[in-house]
Amino acid sequence: MKLLKKRSTALVLAVLMIAAAIGIGLWKAGRSQPPVDSGAGTGPQLDTSLSTGAYANWLWDEAGVLSDETEYWICLYNANWDQRYGSIVAVAAVSSVEGSLEDYAYALSAEIGLGQGDALLVLDIGGQDCWLATGSRFAEVLSGGEISAYLDLYLAEDFFAGSYGDGVLTLFDALNGKYYDTYGEGQRAPSAVQGGIRTAGVLAWVLTALIVLVLVFTVVDGLRYTAYHRKYHGMGTPPVVFRPILFWHGPGYGWFRRRWYGPPPPPPPGGGPRGGGFGGSGRGGGFTRGGGFSSSTRGGGFSRGGGFGGSSRGGGFSRGGGFSRGGGFGGSRGGGFGRR
Repeated sequence: MKLLKKRSTALVLAVLMIAAAIGIGLWKAGRSQPPVDSGAGTGPQLDTSLSTGAYANWLWDEAGVLSDETEYWICLYNANWDQRYGSIVAVAAVSSVEGSLEDYAYALSAEIGLGQGDALLVLDIGGQDCWLATGSRFAEVLSGGEISAYLDLYLAEDFFAGSYGDGVLTLFDALNGKYYDTYGEGQRAPSAVQGGIRTAGVLAWVLTALIVLVLVFTVVDGLRYTAYHRKYHGMGTPPVVFRPILFWHGPGYGWFRRRWYGPPPPPPPGGGPRGGGFGGSGRGGGFTRGGGFSSSTRGGGFSRGGGFGGSSRGGGFSRGGGFSRGGGFGGSRGGGFGRR
């Protein structure tokens, strides 16, 4: 506590907090591209200001092979594609699939209610295979003959090396370029708007840091003033002038005068035994870790609770139910790895 009463300590704390706030803001603003590059190099940058929460419904990692970072980028790709082109690519990573992977992928696509412009990438981890099931309108992006070529070129190497997340992101980066080649900018907002949003984010972090600093310095000035008041209260002219961190806490301002002319602070408590320790009955409570997801008995796939269907968009894999993206899925039969 004595350390906080030192003005130099408070100033160092201020510099560190501002630097941390600016650094966090720049890091968030600069998080504009995924950590892999397919080499296609034709796709537009992703708009990181879009909300990704709803797109987690179209991602199911039953096999536990995708990191949180990978899941964020998958959802961000889908948020961008949905806004620009009205299309998403759902992802299902399952432990194993019994029977035909193609049939499983299309049955699952219909069950979760994907639309004509959507696709579903199923990763069969146990069977070391994958399938991209596509809606009828998705053929405008990838034709049947191109699907296996794309999976072989952009997914297969990482997939068979066990780097499933990198493989999916490399494929998505290539698809981002394919979407752009097919539809152009779509409904994408101008890049200047995206830059303005990122700048506003940095400014918001700086403003938050300044507000926190004012609150911290107010507390520190209060602690320093309490010690000063206790030592010099009652003197006509104290030999030492109180020098606050925040100038409006100094002599001549209301903050100082209200405290200086008020009653003196109570004397410190008297001596006595210092035995004992923390009171109470213990450190009860803590963070709860409840909740979770369930998997089905169908080849390590998805739980079937909640039901799908209806005409509203949203929904996705069975995380408590969902809705359809318009139906009409399955005009094209999609494809898997071409390495047989």
